[in-house]
Amino acid sequence: MLFDAERSLVKQSYDSRLTSSNVNLAGFGMVAWDARLRNPAEPLTYRTTSLPVYDRNLRSIARKLCPNSFVGHVRGTRLLDEEVVSTQNLHPFRYPDTTVALSHNGILRSFPELRFALVDHMREEWAAAIEGTTDSEWIYALILSQLPSGETPDADGLATAVRRALAIVRRCWSEHGVETSSPLNLVVATPSALAATRFSLFYGWHVDDDPLLDIAGPYASLWYSLTDSFAADRGGRDGDARAFVLASEPLTGDDGAWFEVPEYSMVTATYDAGELTVAVEDLLV
Repeated sequence: MLFDAERSLVKQSYDSRLTSSNVNLAGFGMVAWDARLRNPAEPLTYRTTSLPVYDRNLRSIARKLCPNSFVGHVRGTRLLDEEVVSTQNLHPFRYPDTTVALSHNGILRSFPELRFALVDHMREEWAAAIEGTTDSEWIYALILSQLPSGETPDADGLATAVRRALAIVRRCWSEHGVETSSPLNLVVATPSALAATRFSLFYGWHVDDDPLLDIAGPYASLWYSLTDSFAADRGGRDGDARAFVLASEPLTGDDGAWFEVPEYSMVTATYDAGELTVAVEDLLV
């Protein structure tokens, strides 16, 4: 999925078909839960601001991993000097005291001015854990604050926390008079469960001469495939599905092996006792 697939995640960092930007050059990150590793409840975490296509360390790690749950992300930013490219701003986010990781494709409008409106809805430990400057990490802390402490949530628990967090963001932004298109494709994962959104706040609403229209205007894409074992040259719909693969665009040349996640929806997946359960539902907040 990282290197060998025809439309691999690493290739998408410089040649993406479906995103609004052609390059995602602001770094790479991943978390991987592998039952064979020491302390399997603690994921292997790797984040670097360098380009993944030239990263020999990443390629070596990828050859040795066989994770039961994996989240990878290539980061794109605007070509502006105020953008901060640092390890603190790389996805996925996964705080030490939780089994939940998050990555995000999109942008939350007016975030620098309104981010502190979210603090009142965060638990103190998660607000204090924020290190970076991205809207994504603040959304992560907000979602964690909607989850019970000390538990690994199932897919339904993740989905409920995401809905609550998005409703809080919508309410805070509306109260401050900001209702501008903000794509929020979120992936929230644990060692055995996942919830992902294809969603946009205030879709279609833009200000005149919008400088972010190329980023926030398009509806961010999201696709998934079900297969008995993922192969680099194809996804799959046949056989007894044991693998759920989610990506911003199909990782293989066979688009027919992939399902497009509908707009304004959430997809959940759980792997438990050898059984994979996947559901897609409307997301209205």
